[in-house]
Amino acid sequence: MLAQQKTTEEFSDEPARLTGTILCVDDESRILMSLKRVFRRFGHTIHIANSGAEGLEFLEENSVDIVMSDMRMPEMDGNHFLTEVATRWPDTVRMLLTGYSDMESTVGAINNGSIYRYIAKPWDDNDLSLSVQRALETKHLRDEHRRLNALTAQQNIQLQELNQSLEEKVQVRTKELRLVAEQLQASNSQIEQAYIDSIAVFSRIIGMREGESTAHGERIAEAADLVAEKMGIDEAARVDIRYAALLHDIGKIGLPDDLLKTPYETLTDDQKEVFQQHSTNGEAILVTLAPLNNASQIIRSHHEQYGGGGYPDKLKGEEIPVGARILGVVNEFDDLLSGAMQGTAMDTESAIAYLNSNIERRYDPAVVDAFIAINHNLKQQEKVNKELILNIDNVEPGMILAEDVYLRENVLMLRSGQELTATFIAKFKSLKSGSSESKLLKVRT
Repeated sequence: MLAQQKTTEEFSDEPARLTGTILCVDDESRILMSLKRVFRRFGHTIHIANSGAEGLEFLEENSVDIVMSDMRMPEMDGNHFLTEVATRWPDTVRMLLTGYSDMESTVGAINNGSIYRYIAKPWDDNDLSLSVQRALETKHLRDEHRRLNALTAQQNIQLQELNQSLEEKVQVRTKELRLVAEQLQASNSQIEQAYIDSIAVFSRIIGMREGESTAHGERIAEAADLVAEKMGIDEAARVDIRYAALLHDIGKIGLPDDLLKTPYETLTDDQKEVFQQHSTNGEAILVTLAPLNNASQIIRSHHEQYGGGGYPDKLKGEEIPVGARILGVVNEFDDLLSGAMQGTAMDTESAIAYLNSNIERRYDPAVVDAFIAINHNLKQQEKVNKELILNIDNVEPGMILAEDVYLRENVLMLRSGQELTATFIAKFKSLKSGSSESKLLKVRT
């Protein structure tokens, strides 16, 4: 109902005047006309009623901002009328017109009708207009306060509903993300396990290619990991070392059979040159596989020697990756036990003595110390079958054949596991005499 009257000037320092709807109640038509004339001059909407009953009837059908009532009226005086208005329409501003002789009744109206203000007759038009303006401002502030409170309450309800909905959505989304994360973790675990299994399979294939039947790569991986742990190397680097240990001989797959069956120390210089290519070949095979890139570097350098006499890069001391230094020790220890390095199998004490005698020259002292410290946990010598690759001239009766022996045209001569006799040895020498074929036999002591 309240309307803000436009100012005649665009920029005015005076506050904008409010206009409203006013119900004037009086039993004297002259008074009503005077009030109507005053209020219309200031832009208000005016309604009139000749009695309190008529005023109540009007209010039942219409809404007004201000009710202005005379005190002295027949049947229902101003006190009674405004009290009824206060009860039924408490948001309507109530004002009372009264004479000085009606002060006792005015006090009752103030107490019972909760009037905003009483105005004495006769009134001053400007004072009356100013009182109405102040009443409209008060009502406007009260209505705005009520509107903002209602809006705030409504927005709080909406916010609570939104928060509840958001919380439910977050819970649902969190559950979905947790499920996806679990699925990804399970998938990654499966992929990782498949990858590890594949490496183990390749390790066994390498062993089969070399004629190794005693899980050489797995023994090396176990020992290298324990040494790395003893030296305080972190888990990520230990994984690279384990992978390198399992695959360290992958470059030997393309080597000729006679090189694989001949102990390294008995090879000719030309054969050693070919044999030594297996470390760089191994690196080349694995370097393009991102998860094995670090392992490939270890494989390349695992035959380097601490004193600088190794291959392929003649690295020295700390220039050699720590993983390669560890792998070099545990690999050569295993070869010493099996006889693959020197042609004659050593016992554990002799192999350890060999490591100690070659500290600084072949091996990193810290690695040898760590290896000796964990060696009693390995019992590695019990896992290594004493399999030797010997020239027929060095084979003795009583040795056990470690692999099948074939003649030309793939004719089986003797099966693996049989004991070698003097007769067989003599016959084998006779058949190989003057031949360029390999005269090597793989035997078990």
